[in-house]
Amino acid sequence: MDNLEFHLSHLGVHFLLRNNAFWINLRIILLSCANLAFIVYGSTIFASNGVSVSLWTWTSFYSPLLIVSCIVLLFRAVVQNLAMYFKAFNKVLKNLSHQWDTRSIKAITQKQRSLQCLDSFSMYTIVSKNPSEIIQESMEIHQLICEAASTANKYFTYQLLTIISIAFLIIVFDAYYVLETLLGKSKRESKFKTVEFVTFFSCQMILYLIAIISIVEGSNRAIKKSEKTGGIVHALLNKAKTPEVKEKLQQFSMQLLHLKISFTAAGLFNIDRTLYFTISGALTTYLIILLQFTSSSPPALEGACTPGNSTNIANLTQH
Repeated sequence: MDNLEFHLSHLGVHFLLRNNAFWINLRIILLSCANLAFIVYGSTIFASNGVSVSLWTWTSFYSPLLIVSCIVLLFRAVVQNLAMYFKAFNKVLKNLSHQWDTRSIKAITQKQRSLQCLDSFSMYTIVSKNPSEIIQESMEIHQLICEAASTANKYFTYQLLTIISIAFLIIVFDAYYVLETLLGKSKRESKFKTVEFVTFFSCQMILYLIAIISIVEGSNRAIKKSEKTGGIVHALLNKAKTPEVKEKLQQFSMQLLHLKISFTAAGLFNIDRTLYFTISGALTTYLIILLQFTSSSPPALEGACTPGNSTNIANLTQH
């Protein structure tokens, strides 16, 4: 990423790290507050019902959620930087296209460069460089971004697989507990009220849903930014006049075909918005199966399992 920022600086891009850090820190604060609110609410429920929980129980229950949150925040920060690099990179190519449209390709001094301040970076229009040099540097930058994305995917691939698998299982069972209680099919005997029971598991389910959404939306944003590059390069190819520039753009087009970013969970499935459909379909299927098992349990067997009925059955057997 240091090499990326160094190469992009040659094209007039300067990153506003304060703005980028603001959004990362805001995400950390919001997710930390959500986790803290869930922990406090759980503690309040147990304390109000006179249930004492040991420290080891609290640690084993809440530590996975905190670890998942830390990994999600780290992954989101990495893919946010990748999306920022692609955004700046695409802006450079768009500016080059705009210069060709307005026929303003001529050498100008440093003071005449027009500065554009964007959300995460600032840049000035490069018109003093040869277009072939800009395209060559753009090809090198694109390769560096794809290598950084590939490295991030290799580092996070098994962690993302574990997080998504755990989150899916917890969401399935939390949704089952909530639906079973709300539909009146639950036979549980507990100190906790129905509202407390449903709210606790609903909050836990929402936190893990937030984790999955953060992973998917972060990777999807970086992928969408990378896909815009192809359209810009082909627009430049249609406007190119000199054979040298056309040859460079054709090389760039070939590079785009072979270098694409993607995020997968150990190669088993892609991490993009198609994952929402997969999870929702599997969640619906498992919930229907679990609820059918609950509704199809014979009431006679349930009554026979009580201590009084077991004694009666034993007496009848002896007679």
